Amino acid sequence: ARAAELIKPGGRHRELPKGAGEAAIERLDRLRHASGGTPTSVIRDRMQRTMQNDAAVFRTQETLEQGVEKMNDVFASFSDVSVTDRSMVWNTDLMETLELDNLLSQAVVTINCAENRKESRGAHAREDFAERDDAEWMKHTICWLTPDGKPTIDYRPVHMNTLTDEVEVVPPKARVY
Repeated sequence: ARAAELIKPGGRHRELPKGAGEAAIERLDRLRHASGGTPTSVIRDRMQRTMQNDAAVFRTQETLEQGVEKMNDVFASFSDVSVTDRSMVWNTDLMETLELDNLLSQAVVTINCAENRKESRGAHAREDFAERDDAEWMKHTICWLTPDGKPTIDYRPVHMNTLTDEVEVVPPKARVY
């Protein structure tokens, strides 16, 4: 309903500000010409191993703390990435580096939020906090990173109502396996 208030069929889009795409082009060029000493594949392997070993499905405070430290190092190591293919056509080296840039941010957010949440819920299973804690953790976690990879964690409430009468509210309940 709100979208119908904001968007009119056939209406004009707002003008883009001058230089709207400059940041994306600068990022592409910066990574295409990255001449550090570490191949993308090495950084990606370190990221994957850290997430698999320290943020696996069953987690503890100890593994998550270790993982946060390792992931901070992995994130920082991206500043030394090396892209050897400078071409603009079918450049898989550049594509893998762009993908890794995106994945690293998500990995940092994921492992920091997992370390921060002191309960088990859904796919997030803490061996040291086996039970759900709806009183403290019935909320959505929101996280964003500074350009140097420092996370800020915040929350927003879970709304237990639907936007239509066509579906019913699904009450929270513990998963049992």
